Amino acid sequence: MHTGAIPRLGGIAIFFALLLGVILFTNIDRTMRGFLAGGVVVFLTGLTDDLEQIAPRMKFLGELMAALVVTLVGDIHITSIGDLFGQGEILLGYLSIPFTVFAIVGVINAINLLDGLDGLAGGVTAIAAAAFGLLAYLAGDEMMVGVSAAVLGAVVGFLKFNSYPARIFMGDGGSLFLGYCLAMLSVHLVQHTYATGQGSELTPLIILAVPVFDTVFVMGKRLVNGKRIFSPDRSHIHHRFMDLGLGHKTTVILVYGLSYFLATYAVMFRQLPDHLQLVNLVLLLVFFCLSNWALARLLEGKEHRFLRDDHALLSAYSYRWMVRYSHYFLTGVKYLILLVLSLPLFLINGPVNIANASVAWLLIVATLVLFLQTADLGNRFLQIIIYFNGAFLIYVVENSGRELDFMGLPVSYLSNYLFGLVLLGVVILLMLRKKTRLLMDSPLEYFVLFIAVTIPLLPDSVTRPVHLLSVAGKSMILFLGLKMVVLLEARRNRKIIAATMLSLLSLAAKSFL
Repeated sequence: MHTGAIPRLGGIAIFFALLLGVILFTNIDRTMRGFLAGGVVVFLTGLTDDLEQIAPRMKFLGELMAALVVTLVGDIHITSIGDLFGQGEILLGYLSIPFTVFAIVGVINAINLLDGLDGLAGGVTAIAAAAFGLLAYLAGDEMMVGVSAAVLGAVVGFLKFNSYPARIFMGDGGSLFLGYCLAMLSVHLVQHTYATGQGSELTPLIILAVPVFDTVFVMGKRLVNGKRIFSPDRSHIHHRFMDLGLGHKTTVILVYGLSYFLATYAVMFRQLPDHLQLVNLVLLLVFFCLSNWALARLLEGKEHRFLRDDHALLSAYSYRWMVRYSHYFLTGVKYLILLVLSLPLFLINGPVNIANASVAWLLIVATLVLFLQTADLGNRFLQIIIYFNGAFLIYVVENSGRELDFMGLPVSYLSNYLFGLVLLGVVILLMLRKKTRLLMDSPLEYFVLFIAVTIPLLPDSVTRPVHLLSVAGKSMILFLGLKMVVLLEARRNRKIIAATMLSLLSLAAKSFL
């Protein structure tokens, strides 16, 4: 797709960024030692191919060695593929390790073969890593949450320079390593999380359906045509879309959309029985194939500039339209923050905590004094106290909301969903309004960032009893949300202050009980 000289060693940055994140923020047990050891093997295999162009069979041997290392050293292997036909669980027995190795090598090659357009493999990997991280979080698997976050962070940082037109490629060193990471996450999810009946063993396959089934289709087509399965051609999903006349960006966005849809479906319906998951997966694939065939027939011999021209599609549906209506996103973020700050009201019937009530009184007095003295909603000191009020309310919900529920849902879970929406809204606003420079415009922002980076380095004996990691993460999201809300007009602070004071009063009133 490119005729100019572009460096292809971006995988080095991805590997070391992910390695640093895993070493700093996860516990290095047997599983992690196996994962890291296999990761080094597959990364060096890909890096060697980037530098020396080794034969496909040698690259395949490196992938096989990495899969064996993580399986044997890390004790990661699939023992069951679930109840696929409604007749009972299918146990693998002695085939467990060979099947696991086959699955890991398959996913490694799937991501490697998908790396054919700028940002394509990285974006699909980011979507899958986010889905795996969410599933691991819902299952309480902190180690896999850390690995998923490391994968996501490394890929998102790289995508800034790999999106079309790319300034650097990840190369085989990056694509093989990312495929290996997704394979390990998939196997660990099936082995440890869903072995307890918390979900379907097919969930990882649905998340990775686009790269996996694209690889199966391509290799099957090569075998039918008498070609070697690793011989290059233009039969991949992204090549087929571009041959239909779609532009580079349009093709990437379309594949992103397919991956996002399947990942969302997999997370939402993760607890469906295995046989229903299998039926739904087959139906989804049939629908995809029929849609592809219908699109080919539609474009045959016709000119569709709307689909063929990237700029026509993007200007019609994307940036300009969204910027025009971005104030709706701003309003949405504001009211989501109001809901977040009002969560302590659901704890009104909870146990009395004199320490929390005392702190609430102090914050109420401090807020009132600053507000009455300055009468300036944009005052820097008033904004600081609003941030501290929000962080304290988050602390209360994280430590008391796990014991109480609202309409059958724990208040802490409700908090998780709301903060997820706030983060999504903030990201959209940052993309549309390009206000990132205003997020770091005073020493306060650097102080908050320093705290957010420092807290994960504290020992578990300090952070775990009071859920300090989740408090820090949510406080950072709230901080970003508040910055976006008050960037343009200080009067937006009125409702924020009112919601904060109401929640603080609900906590302070308990001191009279």
